[in-house]
Amino acid sequence: MASYRFTGARVWSPYVQDFIQRDLYVKNGQVAPPMAQAQTIALDGHLIFPAVLNAHDHLELNHYPRARFQERYDNAHQWGEDVNKRLSQDPFASLREQPLKTRLWHGGLKNLLCGALTVFQHGTPHRPLFRADFPVYIPRQYGWAHSLHFSTAEEIVRAYKKTPPHAPWFIHLAEGTDAIAAAEYQRLKAFGCIGESTVLVHGVGLHEDDLPEAARRTKGLVWCPSTNFYLLGRTANVEQWVANGGKLFLGSDSRLTADGDWLDEWHVAWRLASGQVRKALLDGITVDGIQALGIKHRGALEVGMVANFFVYAEQATVENNPLPQRQENIALIVRRGIPLIGDVSVMQMFPSVSIIEGELNNRPKAIHHRLARRIYKQQAQAPNLSIKEAQYDRHSFWSILLSTIRP
Repeated sequence: MASYRFTGARVWSPYVQDFIQRDLYVKNGQVAPPMAQAQTIALDGHLIFPAVLNAHDHLELNHYPRARFQERYDNAHQWGEDVNKRLSQDPFASLREQPLKTRLWHGGLKNLLCGALTVFQHGTPHRPLFRADFPVYIPRQYGWAHSLHFSTAEEIVRAYKKTPPHAPWFIHLAEGTDAIAAAEYQRLKAFGCIGESTVLVHGVGLHEDDLPEAARRTKGLVWCPSTNFYLLGRTANVEQWVANGGKLFLGSDSRLTADGDWLDEWHVAWRLASGQVRKALLDGITVDGIQALGIKHRGALEVGMVANFFVYAEQATVENNPLPQRQENIALIVRRGIPLIGDVSVMQMFPSVSIIEGELNNRPKAIHHRLARRIYKQQAQAPNLSIKEAQYDRHSFWSILLSTIRP
């Protein structure tokens, strides 16, 4: 594996929440100390941000279109029942026929393309998620229950108790604006399922009397504002959550309800937040949040950490927001020290990497040939990602790959 020295860019430090001008060294998939023998990648005028945490996604549901069947719901379980009634109708019926691997890859690619390289799956830990070639890292150590509406009390307690010590346990809670949602925290508490492992997802309808205790006693709250506004017309009281000492994570949810991908969710959250909430968000998507959920060696670009990061031009950010506006603004995505996709001019700086050209939201991109091959094999292109049409022909695609792979 090649060793690299990235120069000219400013690197985000989660510890000071600012960019610092420094060289970044990468060797054997990790951030390394300075070394003499390393290929120089000049990134003047760019920013480098450690790959972020997506704390909530349903990875097998991202091939569905955004859908609701009335303007507002009092509780998300009403929306869930609406969807369940239509599963035998199109577009759901035909989309459900896609192979599970393909559906999971849709979710994985969605996250990869916006730099969310650590993703918690809220749902069944399907075996393909843990293959070495899956686009992003899915932690194995976690527990989950769906919700108090779609899970029985016995299922919830059993799932909570079998979650490994120190691993997070996720549940949709208080995802509504009605009295049912407001009562859910006390119901979950009566089950004995409020504790240091508990991660609440959504929390829109948490009762104001319960919120301070929930912030202190649980591992944290996953905020999904675009989903909340789309279904419920409001979102969680994150200001009070943070003021009471609660940890705040960000989740993209699936495309069934969210307004796009993780980056889209970030920008919604950033516009809504200010002051301490913005600080908590930045903590929650980088090393502090990642470690709080039981994962080590990710979320910062310090020696010994996994070399997961993305690169973008300084002008891709606006209004004191440290992250780029859209997926196509990302000039390079690196996972475990391997450049996977980026602007053609940037990817061409890595002479040992064979690339396939494509487009992301109509912007030219170059894709590592192994990633391109997996995308083709899984038939799981993101809706906004394409490889040049000629390269989709099976014969020409494989001919290109075979001719460009270097020993």
